[in-house]
Amino acid sequence: MRNVKVLFQLLVLSALFAVIFPTASAQGEWKWANSWSGGGGQANQFYNKTIKTAFDEDGNIYVLGQIGGHPTFNGQPLQFTEHPLAFNSNNRSTMLAKFDTLGNMLWYKMVKSSESWECYPYWMEVKDNKVYISGDMSLDYVENTATVNDVWLYYFDTLITGSQVHEIPMEQRRPPYKTGRYTYFATFDLDGNLLDHHFVTALDREISTGGVRGEFGLCSPGIGYAPFHVDSKGNIYVITELVYGGLESDPYTIIVDSDTNKIYDVYLPGNVETYGVRLSNAMMYKFSSDWELLYAKPMVNRTEGIATSWEFSLDSVNSHFRLYIYGMSVDEDDNMYVSGQLSLGLFGDYGGDLHQYPVHIYWDSTHYASILDVTSTNLMGVVVKYDTNGTVQWCNQTFTRGDNQFSAYARFAGVCVYDGALVVLGQGKYNDTENGLVFFDDESCPLQRYQQSTSNQTFFIRYDAQSGYYLNQGVFPAQNVICGLFPTVLNNRVFAYAYTIDVNSTNRDKICQWKNDGMFIETIDFTSSGDKNNPSVLANNQGNLLFDIGVTGSVVFSNSVSAGCPSGQSSAAFALYHDPSFAEPYVGITDYEETLSNVRIWPNPTKNILYVESDNIPIDYITIMDLNGRIIMKENVGDNSFVMNASCLPAGTYLLETVCKGQVSVDKFVKSNY
Repeated sequence: MRNVKVLFQLLVLSALFAVIFPTASAQGEWKWANSWSGGGGQANQFYNKTIKTAFDEDGNIYVLGQIGGHPTFNGQPLQFTEHPLAFNSNNRSTMLAKFDTLGNMLWYKMVKSSESWECYPYWMEVKDNKVYISGDMSLDYVENTATVNDVWLYYFDTLITGSQVHEIPMEQRRPPYKTGRYTYFATFDLDGNLLDHHFVTALDREISTGGVRGEFGLCSPGIGYAPFHVDSKGNIYVITELVYGGLESDPYTIIVDSDTNKIYDVYLPGNVETYGVRLSNAMMYKFSSDWELLYAKPMVNRTEGIATSWEFSLDSVNSHFRLYIYGMSVDEDDNMYVSGQLSLGLFGDYGGDLHQYPVHIYWDSTHYASILDVTSTNLMGVVVKYDTNGTVQWCNQTFTRGDNQFSAYARFAGVCVYDGALVVLGQGKYNDTENGLVFFDDESCPLQRYQQSTSNQTFFIRYDAQSGYYLNQGVFPAQNVICGLFPTVLNNRVFAYAYTIDVNSTNRDKICQWKNDGMFIETIDFTSSGDKNNPSVLANNQGNLLFDIGVTGSVVFSNSVSAGCPSGQSSAAFALYHDPSFAEPYVGITDYEETLSNVRIWPNPTKNILYVESDNIPIDYITIMDLNGRIIMKENVGDNSFVMNASCLPAGTYLLETVCKGQVSVDKFVKSNY
C-alpha cells in the first residue's frame, strides 16, 4: 500500500512540476553568436581565440583576440587589405572588433606580420569613451632590395612594406617602422580611430658570449595576456610575465618609443650565472601619461627556505618558483588586485622535498606567500592588492595540506572587485584518504565540496577588499568541474563559466550563477566540442551576459543560436545572453527561522528524487518555495516520510518547509542536473 502511495505522489508531482516550473533559460535567452577563424598551426595551438571583452556605456561590445591566416568572420572572408600577402599569411595576429547589441560588426582592426613573425594581443580596457589595447609585434626587414617588398607589417589601418621602411634613414626609424620586437599600447576612440600609440622594448640583462643582449617586448611572445590599467590621471600600469637570466649586477633595460631620453636601467634580484638557465617571475610597470617609466619591479623580490645546492648554484636569491598572473581588477581608487597561481619549480628527485619549510615567497619585505611543507608544493592560488605606488596593501592565498604532494591543490584564475569585496574564481580538490585539505585563512575556513567528491571542484572566494580577509565562498554543485578564466559580478550575482565531465567523458558547458553570499542559484547550459581556451563571461547593467571562448569545435546554444565554427581549426566564439532580471539586484531568502527537528532530507543536492523523513513523527504537510519566498507547491502528507520528484525542477536552490505537529523546519536543497 505504501509503494502505491509513493508512486501516486511521484505521478502527481511530476505533472505539477511540468506545469509550474519553467526551463532553466525561461527568463532569459541567447540572442546571437559570432565567431572568427583562420588558418595556421594545429587546432590546439589556438591561432584563433579570444583574450578580453568589454562593454561600453551603450552596451556595445568590444572583443580582442588572435586570428590566423585567411581570416573569416562567420564563415565569410575578412579582406582587410587588398595586399594578397597580408590576407594569406598564416601567422598569429591581433584582432580588435566592435559589435552592437544585435551582434552586428561595426568595425575591426588588425596587426599582422608576414614571414615568420607573429603579433599577439595582451589586454584591453574600455573607459572614458576610449578603447585601450596592448600586444606584441615584430618587424624584421632584410636589406636585400630584391626581396624587400615581400616583407611587411599591417599595423591597424596602415600597410607598411619593406620599400617604405628602407627609404627612411636607419637613425630616423621609429616604431612601428624600426626592426625588432615590441610591446605596443594603442588607444582608439569608440569609432575605431587610432588616437595614440607607444612602443616599449626590453633589453635582457643576460649578455651572450658575443656580447649581445636580447631585445624583446615586455613579456615573452605568446603569453596570452598581460593585464594593464589606465588610471584617472592617465598613468598606465602593466603586469607581465618575466623570464630572465644573467647577473644582478647587469641591468634589465626598458626603452620607450626608441627615445634616447626614455632609456631606463632596472636592476633585478637574483643571479642566474649559467647561460641558458632562466628565472621565471612577474614584473610590474608604471608609466606616466607622457610615457615616462615611474617604476619597474618584480612581483617576487626574494624567498626564504632555499636549501638545495642545485638551486643555490643557479640563483643565490630566489628559489625556482613558477608564478603565473591571470587577472587584474581595480577599484574606484585605482588600487589593483592581482590574481594567479604559484608553485615551486622543483619536486621529488630534483630537490623539491629538500627545502627548509615553510618556504616564503615575498611580495615585499613583510608580505609573502607560504608553502608550508612538501604536501603543499603543488599549485596554490595567490591574490595581492597594490596601491597606485605599487606598494603591497595585503596578500592572501589558498592553503593545502596532506600526506603527499598530490593530496590537495587549489589555484586561482581571474579576479573581479565589486561592492567592497574581491571575487576570485578558482579550482581545486583534496583527498580525505590522504588527509588532504584546502582552506582559506585557516582550517576553520575549508573549501566546501560536492558530495565529498575528490575530483576537480570549481569555486569562488570573496575577500574583504580593505583587509584581505576571507568572507565566504560558493561552490558548483557537481563533480569533476573545470573552471573558466574570468568571473563577473552584477547586482549581487556572481557569474562564471565552468564545464563538467561526466562518466562518459562528455563535456557539458555551463554559466554558473551564485548569489554573492555563496548560495548557488542556477546554470545557463549549452554545448561545445573540442578543446577550449580562455573561456570567460562578462555582465552589464542592461541585463546582458557576454560569453566568449576559444574552441576547436562547434558551440551550440539554445533558441537555434550557434557559432559557425569550422571543423579542424580553432575559432574565437562569443555570444550574448539577455535576462531582464540580471539588471535588478538579486533578492532571495537568506534569513529564515530554523527549529530543531528530526526531519532529514537526502540526497542533497539531488538530481531526481528527494526523500523527506521524520523519525516517528507524522509530517502534517510540506511546502516548497523558491528563494524569493514564492510558494511552488503545498502538499498534505499525514505520514512520517515523503518522496518528491525533483527531476523537472530547473537547476537551483529551493526551500523545503516541513511541519510536524506544529513544529516547523526549513531546509535548503539544491537541484542539480548532474
